[in-house]
Amino acid sequence: MSFCPKWVFEAACAAACADYISRQLDLGTVSKSYSTVLSEFYQPVGAEEIAGVIEPTLRFLDELDAGEAAIPMVTGFCYNKVNFEQPNKLRKLKGIFGSADEAVKAREYSAEATVKSFKAYVYSLRNDVVELAPAGWKLADVKDSDVLQRLANQNPSPLDFL
Repeated sequence: MSFCPKWVFEAACAAACADYISRQLDLGTVSKSYSTVLSEFYQPVGAEEIAGVIEPTLRFLDELDAGEAAIPMVTGFCYNKVNFEQPNKLRKLKGIFGSADEAVKAREYSAEATVKSFKAYVYSLRNDVVELAPAGWKLADVKDSDVLQRLANQNPSPLDFL
């Protein structure tokens, strides 16, 4: 088992952030839940790494006074990471020789790089380089990735980790 691809980690952290905001669960529950799922497919991803993305992302959104726009922003970041390799270049999740969510040999992600990537997304959004997710889009809509389906279909509860 090898490492989680950078884009999967970033998308998972964005989805975790959206869950944290919308479901009003504690940070430990959300980060542990996402960490557990990612660790089923790849080398263990620590809950503290996911929490290390959620906290600074929320601080950044607070600095922007994002308010009601916070969830659409993090969902848009997730959507863009899942569907695009870079702006205007679609990501193929399933190919002839494998899938985009297959493990990679070297660790490419970090909490700091993910927060930096989110900030870049927000600035690109403000400059109309990228867009928000289409209305009603959710991670569960992605059918070509077992990892993303598993992340989308989990239902974190504080009781799960007692």
